[in-house]
Amino acid sequence: MADIMLHTSSNTGFTCVSNTFIDDFMKDANGEYVKVYLYLLRCLNKDGFEFSISQLADCLDHTEKDVMRAFTYWEKVGLLRLEYSPDNELSGIYLVDVNGNGSDKTESPVISNITSLNSSANFTAAAPVATMAGAPAVNNKINTIPTTDLDYTSDQITSFFSDSDVIDLKFSTESYLGRALTRTEANKIYFWHNDLHMPVDLIEYLIGSCIDNGHKSFHYMNTVAINWAEEGINSVEAAVNASSARNNTVYSIMKAFGISGRDLVQSELDYIEKWTVAYGMPVDIVCEACKRTILQTNKPSFKYTDSIVESWHKSSVKTMEDIAQLDQKHTAASVAKISSANRNRSNTTSANATARTKTNGKFHNFSQRDYNFDELEKKILGN
Repeated sequence: MADIMLHTSSNTGFTCVSNTFIDDFMKDANGEYVKVYLYLLRCLNKDGFEFSISQLADCLDHTEKDVMRAFTYWEKVGLLRLEYSPDNELSGIYLVDVNGNGSDKTESPVISNITSLNSSANFTAAAPVATMAGAPAVNNKINTIPTTDLDYTSDQITSFFSDSDVIDLKFSTESYLGRALTRTEANKIYFWHNDLHMPVDLIEYLIGSCIDNGHKSFHYMNTVAINWAEEGINSVEAAVNASSARNNTVYSIMKAFGISGRDLVQSELDYIEKWTVAYGMPVDIVCEACKRTILQTNKPSFKYTDSIVESWHKSSVKTMEDIAQLDQKHTAASVAKISSANRNRSNTTSANATARTKTNGKFHNFSQRDYNFDELEKKILGN
């Protein structure tokens, strides 16, 4: 994934947040979307800063999909403008001045004077890591699935919850939660049914499975619902099959790591989603990376495995044969490096030996005298 270069014409050393944004935009936005927007404002003060979606996601502890949803939301309300290259790849992001200062009057009265966050490289808007069973496969286009519920009227919500099936859904959901639904939560359920076209029994399965896995947040459930819609999961059977496939993947990786007697924590599950969904790595390839991690570190290190998988992803590894070829190239490069080092060491040793020879002979660099020891002996005896 290419970096996006963020730059601006000035660097004030601090980040300004407009009162207009706080008063008119922030109150209606999801809190996670607000964090993404504020981070973009901060990046404007880093001239030449190499920005990427994955870097932003890591900084905010989001998934890349969450980041792209935030971008889509802010574009919808008019605070961002996403630009695309002719081949429909995201190539730039423009941030709009919410105070309406400046010369760009083609925007709405409140939002004008676009500040440039142009890209120095193309960016493919790939669908990132998902967080739940039935996560969508990576795709290179920003999808058209709705990403947030609208401000529905009371009549719409009342009419929806007067249906007998929905009454049962409401009862089971409140039993799961141990409390009554809030208006915001009711809006979410209506959004899933009305805009994501999820049947009532699938919504009930969604809520139950999320709560069973320790996620009572409707924001989390909404992320899962959108993931399922993008994947085309529109029945309980399809959701169960997707969940089963994911569980098999997790079990295989745990086995490769030798992990037993405990469940994986969320950060570890996020790594697995990154490898298998965002990178699209086959499970056997990921398991091979896990085994190599154990050989090198003697422990199941997800971070170390991530470095291996990321390297293989950059090398377009998809099969064990691809890994074997990389290993051969690595071995050949290592042998060549060692041979070169040995030659250099041999040449150095030879040069040092020659220098020592010259040094050891410096006391003999004069004419040697020839003595007749017989004559010398006669002279001594004669005396």
